[in-house]
Amino acid sequence: MQYKKKISVPTAAGIFGIATVYFYLLLFTLFPFLKSNFHFNPSLNWFITGYFLFIPLFLYAILMTKREGRKSRKEVFEGLAIKQMSKEDWQVAILGTILAFIFSGVIFGGATLLNKEFGVRMLNTTPWFMDEMQPYQGIEKLYLLIWLTMFFFNIVGEEILWRGYIQNRMEGKWSWLVCAILWTVFHLPFGFDIIVMAAPVLLIIPHIFAKRQNTTIGIFIHAVYNGPIFILIALGFMS
Repeated sequence: MQYKKKISVPTAAGIFGIATVYFYLLLFTLFPFLKSNFHFNPSLNWFITGYFLFIPLFLYAILMTKREGRKSRKEVFEGLAIKQMSKEDWQVAILGTILAFIFSGVIFGGATLLNKEFGVRMLNTTPWFMDEMQPYQGIEKLYLLIWLTMFFFNIVGEEILWRGYIQNRMEGKWSWLVCAILWTVFHLPFGFDIIVMAAPVLLIIPHIFAKRQNTTIGIFIHAVYNGPIFILIALGFMS
């Protein structure tokens, strides 16, 4: 018999909390180990660390969904609210993406204005552990193939766990906001500046899921918001 287990706020906070602690653990153990012992391109140290972070999130979401009695891929997809996109879903996804970029742009513009007028430091748009990354040259561009697989587990792993498994099983009018706050906590290892810049998408995706109950929308927005920017940086079109 299949059922969808309800998840309480303390349980959700526990899952997010363990994931956040694990994230910190990787950044202060595995990441410096790779940096000190291997002469990789600096970005590869993060890609490898990302595999260790996001693949477990991906597998945990699937495992916990299967434990509800779901056996087939179709049943697992249903349990994780992974659905085909309707016309309305596409409209919401595109609008949500546009709004995320607009509001992040407003935040960056505001920070730039404060810097010019009052000397407030600029927001650092690069995570501290990626500060040494330089644009790829020549054959280094093949590193994007390594990034692409990590990026898949990053986006899909987060969305099926945070939205498809956890938020999908929480009750209450404001459960989306609880998930947004917990998702923000998970981003603490990236640094305060990244959280400020990403605040719009950290709110928009959980809110849209609450309205549409479709994890695929979050996957789309999350991927479009994160992916192209990294590629432009990696190829030297942005700094």
